[in-house]
Amino acid sequence: MEVTSVVNAFADLVVKYKDTGWEHQTHLSDTELKVVEDIVKAAGFDPQLITLGRLYGHYTDQDGSKTGETYCINGYFPYKVISRDGEDYMATGWLNDIFRLATAFLRNRDRLIAEVTAQVLKSVPLMPIQLTEEGDFLREYPPRPLFAGYEYFVTHTADEAKLACCVGVHDLCNGWVDRRQASKEQDVLSCRRCGLRVYFPHKVKTYGDLRKALNERFAVFPG
Repeated sequence: MEVTSVVNAFADLVVKYKDTGWEHQTHLSDTELKVVEDIVKAAGFDPQLITLGRLYGHYTDQDGSKTGETYCINGYFPYKVISRDGEDYMATGWLNDIFRLATAFLRNRDRLIAEVTAQVLKSVPLMPIQLTEEGDFLREYPPRPLFAGYEYFVTHTADEAKLACCVGVHDLCNGWVDRRQASKEQDVLSCRRCGLRVYFPHKVKTYGDLRKALNERFAVFPG
């Protein structure tokens, strides 16, 4: 999906209804709903349906139990995202926030497009990196909200990001994975929980470099 065209179509939609207010916009056409679906997909979510309706979260106590009080996740944009597993709270919250953000820049289309594009790209999760032939994978740490006032905007790890000493989570056991130097030429990824160790060249600098180095190790060549 080409992000530029998706964001431009989204900007057209936002500008089209600039005088009506999204809180009461409950009659989007199928074509307009497709624009909404495309922006959600571009951000790394997997929507099966965009449908009219409010979605509510539950306040919790310090021990994690529900207080009985609720809050509206999509109070600004009255449509929710349905994924394969049902109502998608994170995607719905992100969609609500992206409409809020876009509306704040209605007077400057170029800025609107730039801001929306930035959030779309930050929202795409890191594709898990295969560590072993048996199917162990490295996934990113759960991202934290980093955009003040927009709690559903998060910054995911990108392939271009540098590998630090703590690199992610082992998907099999949920253990944290560290990077350590093993020799002059080799580094090792070590899982704190299960002890899995994966060696790779010391020259690897980014997640993309790691992905490429390990993929080459697993490549099957015709013989």
